[in-house]
Amino acid sequence: MYQYPSPESHEAQTSRNAAGRGRRRGATALLALALVGTAAGSGAVGTVAADRWLVDDQQSTSGTAQGASLTTQPLQAGTGQSATIASQVYRRAGGAVVEVQTAGESGRGLTPQGGGSGFVVDAKGLILTNSHVVDGAGAVRIRFANGETRDAEVLGTSPTSDLALLRVQNMPADVPVVALGNSGSVEVGEIAIAIGSPFGLEQSVTQGIVSAVDRDYGPQRDLIQTDTPINPGNSGGPLFNSRGEVIGVNTLNESPVRGSVGVGFAVPIDIAKDLLPRLEAGETIRRPWMGIAGYDLDATTAREQELEVTEGVLVTEVVPDGPAADAGIRGGQRGDGSMVPEGGDVITAVDGKKVSDMSDLGDAIAAKRPGQDLRLTVVRGGQARQITVKLAEWPDQQQSMVPRPQPQP
Repeated sequence: MYQYPSPESHEAQTSRNAAGRGRRRGATALLALALVGTAAGSGAVGTVAADRWLVDDQQSTSGTAQGASLTTQPLQAGTGQSATIASQVYRRAGGAVVEVQTAGESGRGLTPQGGGSGFVVDAKGLILTNSHVVDGAGAVRIRFANGETRDAEVLGTSPTSDLALLRVQNMPADVPVVALGNSGSVEVGEIAIAIGSPFGLEQSVTQGIVSAVDRDYGPQRDLIQTDTPINPGNSGGPLFNSRGEVIGVNTLNESPVRGSVGVGFAVPIDIAKDLLPRLEAGETIRRPWMGIAGYDLDATTAREQELEVTEGVLVTEVVPDGPAADAGIRGGQRGDGSMVPEGGDVITAVDGKKVSDMSDLGDAIAAKRPGQDLRLTVVRGGQARQITVKLAEWPDQQQSMVPRPQPQP
């Protein structure tokens, strides 16, 4: 019988090692973006069985009535040796965290591939993890906190959000279901606790704080940044707040070495909640892609480039053969000593709604799906014009102008 490996090898390849790009006003931001279908932090919930995914701040829920109950009352550090907030979160929710083991297919059948972590979001056997954890897997097996194992199937994936939903038949008895919090209310500096299987060491707990929010990293948007140690094998595991609610799905770390240096990232749980109904329906979710890079236009840049508008998105680059290029959007040219390319189009509105900066444009794209049109108001040479861009799917292999996390050797 095939023996599943320790989930180290694949995770070692997916501990990503490229320069992360946080959102910065007035700095280059990249909208070769494949933005999520609903803006993160909105608190919106999927239209199907929304009560299964949402935890109200005043009440407790554990996904479904069949799941072991998880209270979400605020935790308090105590005076005993094991009375820390982290230990209470572990006791409360650790049983819902699983190890995801994967195997790949080859000419000789199934071969060890690796894995990561995940967590139970529904008592009927639904487990959330990262898409990159199960990408290309010929077989997936779940190891629960009590040591029992079950085979799992991949229901749906969202590669650009790095999320995947798995299903296990015949769940072990008394496995709890996590409480899903609200990542829109996450504050910088609050406690953040991760539980997962770093380097195959299952049920490991680490603690830190939320270092930042609304970080963009390649196609992933509005990520939670944390100094909570996240290592290979933590991918797909939960990031908890001090109430024991999941606020994010650990997805990558920024590191020059194969390990944590205090810069990790998690997909906000609000994004996952929005996508869960579609993932459960078996959908492979693709984000819309426009194919530009641009700056937040401000008064200083407008004055330097003698522009008549002072707000909007100044297009600096256009991906060749991308949706924006096909529609005729123009990028700028970098002059001698110029920090910002000059002469690019300025996007001032989308579908008749004002665009002040890259965030506004990102939200407008976020509301669309691949194949839909984006009606842009563009200022070029002092004249406003209307240009329609047909959005495409985020490409699997992005152009070199777009930073993408690179696997470590």
